[in-house]
Amino acid sequence: MSVTLNTAPPAAAASRRAWLAVLSVAVGSFNLVTNEFLPVGLLSDVHRDLHVSEGTAGTMITAPGIVAAISALALPILLQRVNRRGALITLSLVFVLADVLAGLAPNYPVMLMARALLGIGIGGFWAVAVGIGTRLVPEELGQRATSIIFSGISIGTVVGVPAGPMLGHHFGWRAAFFVVAGLGLIPTILQTLLLPSLPVSEAITVRSLGTLLRSRNARITLTATFLTITSQFAAYTYVAPFLERETGASPTLISTLLLVFAAAGIAGNFAAATTLGRALRPTVLAVLALLAASELLMPGLGARSAGAFTVLAVWGLAYGAVPVALQTWLFKASPEAASENGSGTFVATFQTSIAIGSLFGGLIVNASAPPAAMYAGGALAIAATLLAVVFARVVPTNAQ
Repeated sequence: MSVTLNTAPPAAAASRRAWLAVLSVAVGSFNLVTNEFLPVGLLSDVHRDLHVSEGTAGTMITAPGIVAAISALALPILLQRVNRRGALITLSLVFVLADVLAGLAPNYPVMLMARALLGIGIGGFWAVAVGIGTRLVPEELGQRATSIIFSGISIGTVVGVPAGPMLGHHFGWRAAFFVVAGLGLIPTILQTLLLPSLPVSEAITVRSLGTLLRSRNARITLTATFLTITSQFAAYTYVAPFLERETGASPTLISTLLLVFAAAGIAGNFAAATTLGRALRPTVLAVLALLAASELLMPGLGARSAGAFTVLAVWGLAYGAVPVALQTWLFKASPEAASENGSGTFVATFQTSIAIGSLFGGLIVNASAPPAAMYAGGALAIAATLLAVVFARVVPTNAQ
């Protein structure tokens, strides 16, 4: 279903405005994910300032993941009569409020409240945004629009982490949240100016949310998604403490190394977007295998700066491609996933994995040390790779 503006501009102008509307949602998804993963690079500062352990500080990632998984399923139902334009703009403002509350948090319980509020926005925004690209442009361009929106998620995932230590080192961790809150106004303004009216296109009910799970292909893909994302956040949530303890990196070097991860992740996202169309199966398998290798090699090679640099570059390249690769795999294996009904299930799986991964990694770090979390994450990534190999026929050969 495509949506037209109330006024009737020339076709070329309408097309430009439609793509600008898609871009406004992509900027919103970038802001969403940057917010979610900002604390990864601030764990050491927050745990010292708010007097909690590093593993406990990792629940700043766990809390919004749990709440987002619930809100991804619940909000589309609760807001089923609400125009999607208004819903997206309101949820974008929730990110800003959550950041301000986090920056003002006098203690850790208030911090968790702020992060839980963020989770409400994340789950609702992502559940709506995943399927909205096909409504903003003609049907034949829907896949391209969806990929652009997901590129915001991929880039935000890798940029949000280095943004934390960079801002925190120069201005303090509280200022990092305030800066991101200010930047969060940009997608809110863009969506207000560019998004057309988007009435609800289909009824969302509790029963309809299970539609995707009735597909065998979808169940396999969602299981691989769960293993992959749990793997990533069991390991990467604690990469800053690893670099501080095991590599002996200074705050400046940590920021630089995480920027390497971010730059490689952006490259990985756009490289995957290019190769997925003509070689979906090889791309998915290569991305999962590289992710597993990076996590397993980090404890050994990452003990030296040069090794950490190399591993984080490969790791970033792999993970930058993960969201768009998993989304493309799911949408092609089970086309019903592209609907708002299906997207809520995918988002809930993704966010549950983030929560479980960061919590699992935190338990391991508290009981042992950050390298153990890397090994655990690597084992889960191997399991995801093997699942994709065993059920290779579920992964289409290409995305055309």
